[in-house]
Amino acid sequence: MTSTAAAPRRKNRATLAITAGVVAALLIAFFIFAGLYADILWFDQLGFLNVLLTEWGWGIGLFVAGFLGMAVPVFLSILLAYRFRPIYARLNSQLDRYQQVIEPLRRLAMFGIPAVIGLFAGVSASTRWQAVLLYFNRTPSGTKDPQFGLDASFYLFELPFLHGLVGFASAVVLVAGLAGLATAYLYGAIRVAGREVRISKAARVQIAVMAALYIGLQALSIYLDQYLTVTQSGGLITGASYADVSAVIPARNIVAAVAGIVAILFLITAVIGRWRLP
Repeated sequence: MTSTAAAPRRKNRATLAITAGVVAALLIAFFIFAGLYADILWFDQLGFLNVLLTEWGWGIGLFVAGFLGMAVPVFLSILLAYRFRPIYARLNSQLDRYQQVIEPLRRLAMFGIPAVIGLFAGVSASTRWQAVLLYFNRTPSGTKDPQFGLDASFYLFELPFLHGLVGFASAVVLVAGLAGLATAYLYGAIRVAGREVRISKAARVQIAVMAALYIGLQALSIYLDQYLTVTQSGGLITGASYADVSAVIPARNIVAAVAGIVAILFLITAVIGRWRLP
């Protein structure tokens, strides 16, 4: 009698929970729609509806680009690390338990993890529509800076876009590399025994290439940082100071060159397997 009476109660609770979730979703959708519709009416009344639609269009496009730009590399990194895993690797008891827990959800995790990370990347990318529009609608000003001899439009339109692009690419490579590293460790391609670390050839190539890409992007970011000295605001002046011209700019070029060399050494490591070089 008790079990038969408890079953309808559980069913009623589940129905109430589903109903409450649907009502909450409808309320949220209503408030979002009300806000968007109010924006449409406001901009249309002012005669600038095309401005709002342009913003929304670029925001949606950048969301899709950010989602795919993050989700696809992360998925490929996980897929490659899993596909080239050692089949007969000896795992310790802890990793074996992890595999038993994760293996039933492997397909879901292989698609779900990149999708969730891609959603965050897409939302972040969609907020950068102003920098992207400025870049694609850039116009030369005819005025060059005395330090680098570049047109002033480079600092207004191109430099923010390039910094954002390099930053996003760095985040993609870093997240994809960590995802591949975790997958390789979980399936035995990376084994730690005391102070000894053994890495399979496939995992070595993947990790070294991802490291080379990341360090190469950091070299490019450091190189671009030298141009920020022209527009930075100090206590007394705006622009590159004597210290910037004499020390900061040359130092950033040197560090960028060294980072580029390290990136090349990581590519060599992918071939010969010597991690001490980079």
